[in-house]
Amino acid sequence: MSLGLCEDYPEESRSLTKARADLAAARAAGATVLRIAFGWDAMEPERGKFDWNFWDEFVAMATDEFGLRLIPYVCYTPRWAASDAGEDFWRSPPHDPEDFARFVTALVGRYRDAIASWELWNEPDNKAYWLGTPAQFAELVRAGSRAVRATDPRDVVVLGGIAGETDFLAQLFEQERIAPAVDVVNLHCYFETWHPDPIEALPDYVARAKEILRESGENEPLWMAEFGYSSVNGRARVSEVYRAWFEGEHTDEAQANALARKTMLSLATGEFELLAWYRINDLSATQEVIGDDNNLHLGIRDVRGAPKPAFVTLRQLTSWFAQPHARATTHVSHPPVNATVNVHAFQLRDGRCVVAAWLGRAGAQPPAQPVADEREVSVRIELPGFSARKASFTDALGQPLAPERVRWSEVDGAMVLHATLISSAVIFCELKADGEKTARTLALP
Repeated sequence: MSLGLCEDYPEESRSLTKARADLAAARAAGATVLRIAFGWDAMEPERGKFDWNFWDEFVAMATDEFGLRLIPYVCYTPRWAASDAGEDFWRSPPHDPEDFARFVTALVGRYRDAIASWELWNEPDNKAYWLGTPAQFAELVRAGSRAVRATDPRDVVVLGGIAGETDFLAQLFEQERIAPAVDVVNLHCYFETWHPDPIEALPDYVARAKEILRESGENEPLWMAEFGYSSVNGRARVSEVYRAWFEGEHTDEAQANALARKTMLSLATGEFELLAWYRINDLSATQEVIGDDNNLHLGIRDVRGAPKPAFVTLRQLTSWFAQPHARATTHVSHPPVNATVNVHAFQLRDGRCVVAAWLGRAGAQPPAQPVADEREVSVRIELPGFSARKASFTDALGQPLAPERVRWSEVDGAMVLHATLISSAVIFCELKADGEKTARTLALP
């Protein structure tokens, strides 16, 4: 599993000095992957005339100096190539998809020694980024894919990240038969920010995507190379499609918990090769963005470059899951209350076991106004066959938990955790194995 970050470098505000600070922050957070955009509209402003300024130095710096794996997506249409040269030219389908293919050929040829995957477009199911039809998008992808494979057959072709509309994904694979053109499918997830579903619906989203790929595709592997949650600071109407359920949502602390919840749920599906959080930096209030002001508050660093709580959370997650890991069996018991208890446990190659637990959201409709989240549930978590010699307990922000929140013991040869879960706050339990007593072993490379 690769864990990484995303960042944008628009020509109006980028600099190599800022980029260097971003790359250092990414490495400090433990990220091994960075998703960026190669903007066709900026890099080929006139047909056949390319502008590689900034990018030649950036690519070398990111890969050679900081050791990051770059996973770029290639987008948007320059005015000269657009089928509609009006105000929205950049999200208009190109008049001739072969113009896109020629740009992809130049791009792959230039960076073939540094980059090994090419994502074609971004969120084609979102009209903020694509105004064409699924059929037009499929034509674009096929043209771009042919260009990648002709230029460097070793490289991976990634379907432009799907914003959440699995019906669009189904049309691409069922009607447009896009499977031969792509090697990887990228899903995006902004549940509880720009999507009304709760974060805990993520496994259903993944299951639906995999069903489409099994039935109409070639069972392509999945990335979640863009997921996030804004810290726009607790308000009732978060976006046009999501209203807060509880007070305290979309704060810095809530963002850290959302990062933990989404990561653990994604890992638990066992379907993802790669995860990347959007993004490194918050943006200033004067920054022009596509969409609403949630876009200003998605970073793991604030506008001054100071780490937010989510930075600490990501650093903890990368310290665990950069190594091989496997799901661990758990038995959970709790009182029959109206609460959704989430428990996910993983054994790591180095012998540790990591358990995450929290309360998911229950109910179908949000209240008229956010309410105080006073949920509290005591649970018993049994880890059969695992015996620990040491345990540590923290919240998603890296703070130690009070002793009354979590305790551990061994009962009939099984490791047992007794935990009190409060609201949607994630608790992490890191257990170091007792090698002489642990009967359960995993064949991890």
